[in-house]
Amino acid sequence: MGVAAEYRGDHGVKQVADHLRDRLRRYLEAQYHIRDTGLIEERRALLEETGTIAQQPFLETTPTYELGEEFAALGLPKPVGETLAELAAWQPRIGVFSRPYAHQAQALQAFFNEGCDLIVATGTGSGKTETFLWPILGHLLLEAANRPGSFRLPGCRALLLYPMNALVSDQVARLRRLFGNERLSNLFQERYGRFPRFAMYTSRTPYPGPRRPNKDRLHVDPLLRYYLAIEDPDPTLEEHEKENLRRLKHELEERGRWPAKDLRGFFGRTGASRLHRLQTQPSDRELMTRHEVQQRCPDILVTNYSMLEYMLLRPIERPIFRQTREWLEHDERNTLILVLDEAHMYRGAGGAEVALLIRRLEARLGIPRERLRCIMTSASLGSRPEAEEAVKAFAVGLTGRPASNPMPFRVIRGQRERRPPAREGTREEAESLASFDLPAFFRRAEDPLGAARAIAPLSIKLGWPEPPVPPSPITDENAKQKAEQAVRRYLYDRLY
Repeated sequence: MGVAAEYRGDHGVKQVADHLRDRLRRYLEAQYHIRDTGLIEERRALLEETGTIAQQPFLETTPTYELGEEFAALGLPKPVGETLAELAAWQPRIGVFSRPYAHQAQALQAFFNEGCDLIVATGTGSGKTETFLWPILGHLLLEAANRPGSFRLPGCRALLLYPMNALVSDQVARLRRLFGNERLSNLFQERYGRFPRFAMYTSRTPYPGPRRPNKDRLHVDPLLRYYLAIEDPDPTLEEHEKENLRRLKHELEERGRWPAKDLRGFFGRTGASRLHRLQTQPSDRELMTRHEVQQRCPDILVTNYSMLEYMLLRPIERPIFRQTREWLEHDERNTLILVLDEAHMYRGAGGAEVALLIRRLEARLGIPRERLRCIMTSASLGSRPEAEEAVKAFAVGLTGRPASNPMPFRVIRGQRERRPPAREGTREEAESLASFDLPAFFRRAEDPLGAARAIAPLSIKLGWPEPPVPPSPITDENAKQKAEQAVRRYLYDRLY
C-alpha cells in the first residue's frame, strides 16, 4: 500500500518494479552496515544487477474468448434459461453476464440438454468457475420448480472439492457474490419458498468437536466482533473513522470477503444462553460454523479431500451425510453434483486416494455412479486429439464408470476470440507514437484532462476522431472516474 500511495499516476510497470527493487536494496544496505566506502559501492553495484535480488518485470496478457449466444437462445430447460437471462439483466451484476463465453454456453447445454458430465479445459481468466457455478444454480432451479417437496429437505446438492484450503477460500468469495447475493435469495424465497445456502467446511471453519461456551468465546466470538466492529462502529469514533469503516466494509463485500449472514442476529445478545446464540438466522445465505452445517446441511458445501476423508470417519459429521442420503432417497431424480476444480492435481498416489474417497462417498450416500454428476476443471490439457481421449479416461478412472454410459464426459475447450489479421505499422505511425506524451497519459487516473490533451495530437497524426475532453477543472471524484473511463473507452475503440 505504501508503494501504491507514494508512486502512482506517472509511473508505469517498469518504474514501479525499479522502485520496489530500490526499496529492497536500501533495506539490505541498512541491515548490514559496512564502513569501507569502496565495499559499499561494490555491494551496491552487485545488488543493482538484474537477477541478484530482483528480476525484470514480465507482463502476461489474458486472452479474450469467443462469446456465445444469449442464455435465452441456448435451449436450456425453462426455469434455467429464463432465470439466467433474468439475472444477466440485473444491475449491479452478481456474476451472470448478458452473453456467456462460447465454452460457458457449451457447458450449460452439455450438462442440461445432453446430460453429460463435464471436463472444462480453458485458460486462466476464461471463466472456468462459471462453468460449474451456473450449472449448480440451474440444478437448484430445476429441483425447486419441478420437485418442491424435495427442495424443502436439507441435503448437499453440490460438493465442491479442492486440493488445498487456499483454493477453498477463493471459491467461497465467488459463492458469496452469487449465492450470497440478497436479490438472488429473495428470488428463490418468493418463487420457491426458500433459498439455497452454502458453507465452507475445512480446518479453518470454527470449530471441531461438540459446542462448548468456552470454545464459542475463544473461536467464534472474536471473528464476529471483528465484523460487527466494522458493520456497527463505536459511536465515540470520529466521523472520518466511521467513513473509513464503511469503505472497508464495501470493499470486503465487493471482494467476497464479507459473510452473507445476519451477523448481529447470529452473534446474539451478550450474556444470553448458549442455546440462543450462534443460531442460523432466517436470512442467512452462508453458514459460518461447523455446528450450523451439522445441524442443517447446506445445499452447497466447499471443502478439501482431506477434510472430506475425516468427515466420512467422524460421528459428529454423520448428520451431514444422513440428511443428504435422505434427500437423495426422497426422489430418484435427485443427483449430487461433484466439482473437482484443478483436477490435474489429482494424479499418482494422491489421485488414487481421491478416487477411492469418491467411491466411499457414493457408498456412504447409497447411490450408484449414475446419480453423481461430475464437473472437472483444469487449465492443463494438451491440444492433440489423443490428449482429449486420455483426459476422458483419467476422469472415468477418478470418478468411476457409470453402467449406463461408459464414457459420460464431454470435454469443453475455450475458443479464442477471432481477430482480423494484423498489418505492419508505418513510419509515420512510429514517429507519432514516439512523440506521444507518455508521462501525461500515465497520470490519466488523477488528471484525465491532461491525458485527453496528450492523446489529442496523436489522434490528429493518426487520423482518429477527436478524443473526449472532460470539463476543466474536475473536482468531483465520480466525475473524474467517468472521464478516465471515457478516455479508456476511446482508446479501446481505436486500438481494437
